[in-house]
Amino acid sequence: QWFIREESDELHPLIKMSYETRNFQLPILYFVYLFLGVPDGGHVFFYGRMWENESMQEKLRGALSVVVSFLTAGTLWYNMGFADFTVVCMVPWLVTSFWLFMVTYLQHHSDDGVLYTDDTWSFTKGAFQTVDRDYGKWINRMSHHMMDGHVVHHLFFTKVPHYRLEEATIALKSGLKEAGLERLYKQVDTPDFTQEIVRQFDENWFFINENQVVRE
Repeated sequence: QWFIREESDELHPLIKMSYETRNFQLPILYFVYLFLGVPDGGHVFFYGRMWENESMQEKLRGALSVVVSFLTAGTLWYNMGFADFTVVCMVPWLVTSFWLFMVTYLQHHSDDGVLYTDDTWSFTKGAFQTVDRDYGKWINRMSHHMMDGHVVHHLFFTKVPHYRLEEATIALKSGLKEAGLERLYKQVDTPDFTQEIVRQFDENWFFINENQVVRE
């Protein structure tokens, strides 16, 4: 979910507080996202946009998932002790969570991105607002090209498996070039990805400017 920068004064106090403390949250932001649901709804407490119009059955499934997760974590904590649980479980989880958040955020945020409304959005338009990020040859390879093959993943997620993302991206760029539509594709070299996530999150957070919203 995005927030319009010019409408920031109208945000809920919880959202405002989250924005003001954004840089302190960054190392544990995935944890904050799961528990507090900023920006689009809670995964532990069922509120927000992601739960709008969901059936009671879906909410019960979510509740069951939460209970199982807490019971698993609690059992491990009880049997391992606080120190071992922290070192063996929580630290790796935080590192993995930060990586997942960073990759996902940078795939869906760019300085020239636009936001479509429900009336102007289409699946293809939305897919081309995602960004292929080049983290460097070996990181791309070790990550199965999930960062530099993200656009084609959005366009053909039911047809292109991850192990074909690299060649599918090459084909996509070639096809767009032949059709004179190269401008639709966005790719950003991001070898300094840790600095980029800090910069982007500090400057933009989940805000977008009004002039970047496509309303008609």
